[in-house]
Amino acid sequence: MVSVAVEDSLVEKIDSVVKVSGLYSSRSEFLKDSIRLNLARASLLDSELAVFREKTAALRKLVRSRVGEPRFPTREEKTKIAREWLKENNVRLT
Repeated sequence: MVSVAVEDSLVEKIDSVVKVSGLYSSRSEFLKDSIRLNLARASLLDSELAVFREKTAALRKLVRSRVGEPRFPTREEKTKIAREWLKENNVRLT
């Protein structure tokens, strides 16, 4: 079991939500639900970050294959490669 110190101003807001919403039977239930939601959100962010890292590695590999390892791509090369990559990955910029 874990004990948590919560500022009085937050306790008042929590109490108000518990009372008005009828969704929670107590402060404790509100806090447990809040923790579950934040854990789910953190898990989703971890998944999205993993996909981002994978896509970034693939883009880096593509750039190296097009321009060669020892040098950096020119602005024109970067633009061309980026457009191709966005098209291949069905990404549209708005």
